[in-house]
Amino acid sequence: MAQLLIEENFQHLDGQDVELLIEALAELGLAAEPTQPRSVTRSGDWALVLHWLRDDVGKITEDAVAAALVTSVTAVLGQEHAVGPGGTSVRGRTLPVRIDIRGRAGELIKSVAMPGAEAKSAAVPWWRGRHTAAADGAPRLARSTPAAQA
Repeated sequence: MAQLLIEENFQHLDGQDVELLIEALAELGLAAEPTQPRSVTRSGDWALVLHWLRDDVGKITEDAVAAALVTSVTAVLGQEHAVGPGGTSVRGRTLPVRIDIRGRAGELIKSVAMPGAEAKSAAVPWWRGRHTAAADGAPRLARSTPAAQA
């Protein structure tokens, strides 16, 4: 029976990635299975989300387990792998900024930072660089004037 669910994130993980993560977690003595996406990351940074299915959170919150998780995730996602028909191209993977471990009710149990992962700057609004009209930060809405006063 699974102790952990690995939340799928189709922007950052494929089936092979998830299978390799399941194998890596099994080497740590943690039985894992994939699950559909359920979390929303508000900051725009990618977090690998694991769901702990046991009542006792002691094991998963231990610092040694957290360090082993970081090592395993880095080993799996830090490598390139072949994609496409017959493995004709190679996709570089990005590391998550952190690993979030959530309880059965979705509450955050532990968050572990991933060394070497690049976080998006919190100081730069999400729209910067995406839309030329918003790039300078100037407001683009003008006050409306009632037609009778115009």
